Amino acid sequence: MPIELASRALVCGFLLLGFAGAARANYYDSPRELQVTGPYTQGPSGMVFPEAVAGFQRTAIVSYNSERTDESVDYLLETPDKKIVVSVYVYPAPADIGAELAKALPKGDLIGALYMLSEQLFSDEEQAIVELHSGAVVLDEGETSLDQRGTPYPGYAASFRYREDFFGEVLPVRSQLYLFPMVGGKWMVKYRITHPAAIDGAAETEAFIHRLPWTIRGMK
Repeated sequence: MPIELASRALVCGFLLLGFAGAARANYYDSPRELQVTGPYTQGPSGMVFPEAVAGFQRTAIVSYNSERTDESVDYLLETPDKKIVVSVYVYPAPADIGAELAKALPKGDLIGALYMLSEQLFSDEEQAIVELHSGAVVLDEGETSLDQRGTPYPGYAASFRYREDFFGEVLPVRSQLYLFPMVGGKWMVKYRITHPAAIDGAAETEAFIHRLPWTIRGMK
């Protein structure tokens, strides 16, 4: 079997094992909102979420499992003419597959396998958005990067347009997805940004993303 096909087969196998492991994890039947005052630290990852970032106010902290390894934090920017919602998710890569791939593959094949894995994880996130929001259209997608502590972290970005209830009014919205895999060797960092399609929220969301430092353990 060619090396690329072997790597892809291993990636798919580890993904299946990862999702099976997630199914066995102690996940709540319904997400649980945490009541926190002041900065919140996700214990397992070490990620700190302040009450405010770049004019956005923290509005919710949601935990999806009892280990508190899978959580999201919502922020809202609200001005007389703009409302922008940013949700930040920090959760483990399935079954810690980065480490497992490193054990299973020669060093020369590892980077390519991790690249394929990251592409597949991002594709799954895109598909989930399209399936969840009726009529969703992908406007653009591609690779991106985000500098943290002087190190550029590669990731993926996509923009969508669909209609949904946004603060009590059904209207066209623009939603962006950013996914940065394997942060600190095992964590996924995901951003979902949503605002009415009629407004330009680029400057505000870019400021938010660059002013929220990653404090995840294991980062360079």
